Amino acid sequence: MTRSSLVAFTAFTLAFAPAAWAANTITQIVPQADRVALVEGKATVRFMVSGQVTESGDCGIWVNYGDQDSPDTRIIGRNEGMFPREFVHTFARAGQFTVTAKGERVKQTFGCGGEASTMVTIVQATQGRRRGATAASCPNGWQLQEGSFNRETGAFTCAPSYPSERMECAPGLRYFERDNLIGCRARGRNRR
Repeated sequence: MTRSSLVAFTAFTLAFAPAAWAANTITQIVPQADRVALVEGKATVRFMVSGQVTESGDCGIWVNYGDQDSPDTRIIGRNEGMFPREFVHTFARAGQFTVTAKGERVKQTFGCGGEASTMVTIVQATQGRRRGATAASCPNGWQLQEGSFNRETGAFTCAPSYPSERMECAPGLRYFERDNLIGCRARGRNRR
């Protein structure tokens, strides 16, 4: 190939290649909840992939869920839809998974720029649930706040545990429990 033919071929190729500085770029992936309980052996999680959008054309995106399942692929662009894009995935086992969105070729479309990752934890649900029984566990000194467990997402809130017996206060002081605090205060005063 002659030098002038090589220059012409390179110029032609670059004219039709996606411009990296003008491509749609992936900036983040955010799960609907980062801790989800399995319900009947499945946990469905929604992920929102965001990025910088340009009108330069279409680009491809792959979302790998880290569970050896096939990745989801989409084309980002005016015809197929721009950022942000929602992806929904159903996990079939408990574990901690790294979910990654990155630009890859989809069909005849070049990959988007950028890459983003997030972690999601799928927990095993407790069998034979009854009121107050959950897959949520609070650390020592804390207890599950009643009514805070969300069965769909696995989200929950812990509150400090009060001791089973009141602590003894010195003479002239009285025991109190208020606003997740316990202590002894001077009798006849509302100050702590």
